[in-house]
Amino acid sequence: MTRMARLLLRQHGRTSRVLASASISGVPTNYSRACSTLLSNKSYYRNWNETAAPAFAASSPGFMFQSTVADEKKSDSKLKVEATVIEPESTMKSIGKKKKKPLILDFGIPKLIPEWKNMFKTETLFTDISAGLTVGCIAVPLSLAIAVASGVPAEVGLVTAAVSGVAGGMLGGTTLAITGPAAAISLLVVGAVEQHGIEALPVITLACGGLQLASGVTRLGVVTKLVPVSVIAGFTTGVGTLILTGQIPKALGIVAPTGMNPIELLGYIGENIASANPAAASLAIGTSAAMFLLPKIHPKMPSALLAVGGATLATHTFGLDVTLIGAIPSGLEAFQFVMPIVPPIESLPSLGATVFLIYAMTSVDPYFLVRLAMTSVESLLSCAALEKMKKTSYKHDADQELIGQGLANMGAAMFMGMPVTSVIARSGLNVKLGANTRLPAIIQAGFVFSSVVFLSDRISMIPMPALSGMLITTGMSMLNPAELKHCAAVQKSDYVPFVTTIGGMVSFGLAEGIGIGCATAMVLNYGKLHSREVPLPQEFTLDPTTKNATLWQLSGPLNFLSMFAIDDLVEQIKDVKATQDLDEIVLDMKGITSVEYTGAEELVNRLVAIADDDIEIQMLNCHAKLENALNECDPTQLIIRSPEVPASFAPALAAIGVDPQSDPLSTAAAQIKADTTGAAASNKQDAKSGAPLISQLPNTNEK
Repeated sequence: MTRMARLLLRQHGRTSRVLASASISGVPTNYSRACSTLLSNKSYYRNWNETAAPAFAASSPGFMFQSTVADEKKSDSKLKVEATVIEPESTMKSIGKKKKKPLILDFGIPKLIPEWKNMFKTETLFTDISAGLTVGCIAVPLSLAIAVASGVPAEVGLVTAAVSGVAGGMLGGTTLAITGPAAAISLLVVGAVEQHGIEALPVITLACGGLQLASGVTRLGVVTKLVPVSVIAGFTTGVGTLILTGQIPKALGIVAPTGMNPIELLGYIGENIASANPAAASLAIGTSAAMFLLPKIHPKMPSALLAVGGATLATHTFGLDVTLIGAIPSGLEAFQFVMPIVPPIESLPSLGATVFLIYAMTSVDPYFLVRLAMTSVESLLSCAALEKMKKTSYKHDADQELIGQGLANMGAAMFMGMPVTSVIARSGLNVKLGANTRLPAIIQAGFVFSSVVFLSDRISMIPMPALSGMLITTGMSMLNPAELKHCAAVQKSDYVPFVTTIGGMVSFGLAEGIGIGCATAMVLNYGKLHSREVPLPQEFTLDPTTKNATLWQLSGPLNFLSMFAIDDLVEQIKDVKATQDLDEIVLDMKGITSVEYTGAEELVNRLVAIADDDIEIQMLNCHAKLENALNECDPTQLIIRSPEVPASFAPALAAIGVDPQSDPLSTAAAQIKADTTGAAASNKQDAKSGAPLISQLPNTNEK
């Protein structure tokens, strides 16, 4: 099918009748060829002049046409031609049919095999092994701390990290991501364990993994991006606040009642500060300070291991009276295979809500039902951040990420594990250490496994205040998310969902806070983004330095609710790219009415992902607010932007009588010369006189 046929099909779908115009000078060859391709679908009515009809028929050998004059008295002497095409039924059904994405029933394994082979290249082997061991040194104390904060035995965190690290590392959607327990999830797990007991943990983890796997296989990755970044920033700050206030009593050796909100908890600490344990407070402060200062000395230093190791050494050297982790199962006894037990019916609603929320947090980006739960969000955000930190041959795939995390959670559930996700801290360290392949993820999982099997006696000697100090540092690092700065730079009103999310989480709970934040953001960013491709003939060149370009017009607000429209736009560009050797992707942004950071970042990331190194991306007619948003999302200017039509386009537009300074780009595109070889002089004259070679098609394909 020719490109023009695809354009017309997008404009009009599969309607049985389409009305278009041709100039008196004749029909361009590629346009008539496109029309004849369209006619193979059904019968269409088109207006042609006496010169155009024979040209149309001549360009379509093998087709049967039945022409009838619709109105002989019209002054423009145009004929209405009904063209009935005789073609096999199978061909007719296949033309104009929208392509559906297949299910990922092979779990994406075939496309991952080349990456697995790269893990054993000699030139990267030493660097990857070193990175994996260093990350493992961080993963051991962090997994212990998160398990303790979740209200489960310490060994559960280690077993979870060891089992899930392999599946997530091998099958995840990002090369350098590290999978394991996350601090944000601990707040949900501890509530579920307190209410339903630790026997409910495998059920929660398995159900969460099953939802993630199903979402990945059915390609729902784009749905997990429908939570605005301002809400995610508020969620991050809220979680940091809850972790910080929850660990302060433990760091001071004070036993606080459960169920208090941060304000009540701080009041309780103030009333009972006299009963604090100075030794516990000293260890917590020392561990937190070491976690903060050691990376400043050397960014690749395993600060968590050194901080906890130092606290453990001080505890036993000076005989400090503090609580220790205590005995944990040694050897392979820690890895006990369990079968999840079906919970009582009366507990299903509560467990279902917990599973759904954890799923959303660990998955990443569904508009309906608060981004479809919560483990998914941190995972996809982590992967998106990693893609910006270091480019790899394998591009981040949101659907593959859900598959990998789903299998990791399901595997962890078989060993009494807790929910996991791709975690930013360990993944970021992996990048800083120069990792190149998926091997470090496997190495760190092996290191954690070895620590459980061979070092359980040493782990039991770690003081609990040291783990609280680690979590306090983690909570403090979450209080000022960098995303908020970018959001506010684009749209000051993003402070509103940020604040309402935090307030809702602190006052009512995690799920309620996210819901309030999303509802607020929807009120502030209501609207729908539309996109359409402007028909450019194959022979036309906007810029003399390029050979072939595709031009798209965007209109409406660009925000977090635009995810489906952006996904549809990218898929259509992929279709064009698959059939043409593109040199340039041009977007006319004149119709963008408002900009929000989440939508702008998604558009930039998706366009950069589909563009090869030899394809240039340009955004034209960028107003000041859009330009500011692009500067926040794309500071290195991978996408070229211009407040107007570039001067390099002027010669091509002038040749068809269009003034780029005064005429909209859509008008210019509608008047573009389609056939550069036949009747050039005549066509140029007609264009200058205002008769378009191809009429502006109605904007009926808006998404």
